Amino acid sequence: MRPENKRMKAFLKANGVAAQPKWLRAGSLKQTWRLENSGTPWTLDLAAKLNSLGFTDYDGRPLGQFSGNGGYFSVFVRGHEELLTATP
Repeated sequence: MRPENKRMKAFLKANGVAAQPKWLRAGSLKQTWRLENSGTPWTLDLAAKLNSLGFTDYDGRPLGQFSGNGGYFSVFVRGHEELLTATP
């Protein structure tokens, strides 16, 4: 796992969110995080938790009921780009 993804995973875990992160460098959703956990349903509580942590959807809007992919926790979000680089 790339270092930035490890840092994001640790950040999410410390804040009570179990997810597999991936920073997307290229493509139509470049410069977003993909956060997913196929065993977790997408709920408004989860959306509110991610919103409170400072994430937005890929268009910069708050996450909501229909942000998840087919009702599962699989979202593309922006925020916390500071985790892309190691802090001394």
